[in-house]
Amino acid sequence: MNRRVAFPFLTLSESAVEASAWEISLDSVEWSAAGEFLPHWDSASDIRIRRTMRLNLELAASDLGIPVDRLALSASVRIGTGQGRLPRLILARTRRDLRSGDTSWEFEQIIEGHRPSMILDLQTEILLADVPAEFSALSPVHPGNRLWSENVRVRLEGEEPRFPIETADLAQMLGGGIAGAAPWHLHWSPGDWTRDFHGAVRLYLNEKSGEVLQRIEDEDPATIQFLLADVMSQICERLLADPEAGTMMDTAEPGSLGAQAATWLRKAWPGKDASFIRSVLESRPCVFRSTMLALAEPGVPE
Repeated sequence: MNRRVAFPFLTLSESAVEASAWEISLDSVEWSAAGEFLPHWDSASDIRIRRTMRLNLELAASDLGIPVDRLALSASVRIGTGQGRLPRLILARTRRDLRSGDTSWEFEQIIEGHRPSMILDLQTEILLADVPAEFSALSPVHPGNRLWSENVRVRLEGEEPRFPIETADLAQMLGGGIAGAAPWHLHWSPGDWTRDFHGAVRLYLNEKSGEVLQRIEDEDPATIQFLLADVMSQICERLLADPEAGTMMDTAEPGSLGAQAATWLRKAWPGKDASFIRSVLESRPCVFRSTMLALAEPGVPE
């Protein structure tokens, strides 16, 4: 999520959390800092990851407006994988309580080589563990409130097209009308299918849709599925409307807008050409949309 999203409660400052950089080792041979790309990996190589965290409990209590002896926090690590801005499959979730006298966590885990796909998504969070007995007016009070988070994504293979996401006042952006009440808006211009996918597409979340924003922040599976299905349907439908769709699906450069649309369509209809898929869209649009919705389901194999 974009940092413009405001939390309705106090959160931890960066100085309250000491987190080392992620380190990665292939087959337990040598540790190195996790970069944007992990070279020399294949499905036969197990991946070992580690990092160390330490919470400054006194500073955390000051940040949150909760007495230090009433503060109960926990740290969480989620490991995901799969192509896309959000992980398509969660490989592991681990949680550890952070309390007075035990505020450090040396996290280490092995990921079997056959499980990851395209991207390794490493999310670290610090959450409120219990309802505090004493708190200020702006303190977090619900267990599970997210107080600090960090996301690191390591590309394992290929090029992963991603697009920016940010919040905006859609009523103002779209010049009024009912469209301004939509929960999100995909900004893109059909036609130039050779453009880099990352630069061609931008998703705006309506800052007035507080409930939807919270669901996306909480990574609610159904909300994410509906959002991604809308993005995929818009782009794929426009590609199929182009008379040269078949040629573009075969010749699009990796990482381009056309290549991403072709990837989605081939996953949805393996072995079928553009003419066949276009006929589905034109004669059975309900089936086309249902297929896109199913393809967007988190956890669908790559």
